[in-house]
Amino acid sequence: MKAQKVAPNVYAVVTPARDFPSAANKGWNSNSAFVITRDGVLVFDTGASETIGKALRQTVAKTTDKPVRWVVNSHGHGDHWLGNNAFAGAEIISSSHVRTHVTQEGASWVGRVTTMTGGITGDSKVVAPTRAIDARTTMQFGDVRGELLLSNGGHTAGDVVLWLPEERVLLGGDVVYSDSAPGTFDANIPGWIAFLKELERLKPKVVVPGHGRVADGAVVTRQREYFERIWAIVQAGHEKGKLDHEILPEVRQKLAKYKRLYVNFDDRIGRTVSDFYQQVEASAFK
Repeated sequence: MKAQKVAPNVYAVVTPARDFPSAANKGWNSNSAFVITRDGVLVFDTGASETIGKALRQTVAKTTDKPVRWVVNSHGHGDHWLGNNAFAGAEIISSSHVRTHVTQEGASWVGRVTTMTGGITGDSKVVAPTRAIDARTTMQFGDVRGELLLSNGGHTAGDVVLWLPEERVLLGGDVVYSDSAPGTFDANIPGWIAFLKELERLKPKVVVPGHGRVADGAVVTRQREYFERIWAIVQAGHEKGKLDHEILPEVRQKLAKYKRLYVNFDDRIGRTVSDFYQQVEASAFK
């Protein structure tokens, strides 16, 4: 792991992987970030295992000798919080939905990641968030002001992103992807699009995505447009009585440019169209 400075006292820790946890990537498939403040360090997302969390803590320690005082878990997918136990003593912050999910489904996530990686990541103790929020919350982290924003249904039901207004840096978790196709299997697509519009209005200079390289604010707009184009094609096809697999070729053709932007576009687009189709169908009966 290496810490990439993206703004004064703000660092991204970016994995080269663009897939799910596996033996090949040693379970390290998601990005993290940290912010050095006057009074300690804030860590955003702790990775897919306790082993990865410990490596992240060592990476922080190479940059500063200040203690990690706060951790934010962006959402309930285990590849972003199973490293929590490596940060014992820190206040762990999430949405209420995520805290409940970690408490109830934590053991399942440990088993899932162990299976996906062939056990290479070792054992992980489930550590749930200690503080939960239910609305947009402004917090003071030492001398750094941060705003925790909730999607209320986007990539997952419990998404939290961290906006640093003075630095104009967005730590996006899986609400924002850069060069990796977004995972939509637990998503509320209309809610996600609405939240991306909200994030666009912030005009971030730097975006640290949950997956992919660090980018500028244009990546938020690109993802919103990607979703809107797929939704429009799927909705038009549904109105003509087509099934998802019959709509897929048109999506591939009309969104071909995204093959250059998303390295795993071909692997994900079929599932994405199916996920969109289910939600388009559900919206037709409201």
